[in-house]
Amino acid sequence: MVRSSWSKVRVLPLLWFLFHGIPLLAIRLQPCELAGQLYILDVPKSELPLWLCIAEFESRFNTHVVGQANADGSRDYGLFQISDRYWCAPPNRTEYYAFNDCNVNCTHLLSDDITMAVQCARLIQKQQGWTAWSVYPEFCNGTLDAIDVCFQPGNATESMTSDELAEVKDC
Repeated sequence: MVRSSWSKVRVLPLLWFLFHGIPLLAIRLQPCELAGQLYILDVPKSELPLWLCIAEFESRFNTHVVGQANADGSRDYGLFQISDRYWCAPPNRTEYYAFNDCNVNCTHLLSDDITMAVQCARLIQKQQGWTAWSVYPEFCNGTLDAIDVCFQPGNATESMTSDELAEVKDC
């Protein structure tokens, strides 16, 4: 009896440590939700289809994605899969030199608040153009879906949660 109580005392702090501060469910943005957030962050409306395409093919609109290690050991972070080799500071020591041109810790690019990810992505786009993202030539360099529907008054996606949208799509 004493032994089982002691094991509970040891397991509870371990479970708390494992799950405290770690997002159990990553945020997956809806396209119109992302378009609205990008627009609020001063991304020109004319660029929104490109940013949505890049986010879709890089992360499937998921803010918490960390890519698998690249050939040089670097990793890509967040909605726009920003490389820790050149653009952000990796959370751990690396065998390669990280330039950190965006002056941000890579873990900040995994936030549900996409402000830092957008600022860094816009710096990358300004310095290297759209081809900085490997998905651009194949998926985003052509006819893209219009985003006008996202900005129409009474757009149902403006006030719906992801779960509500999924229910509507399942009908």
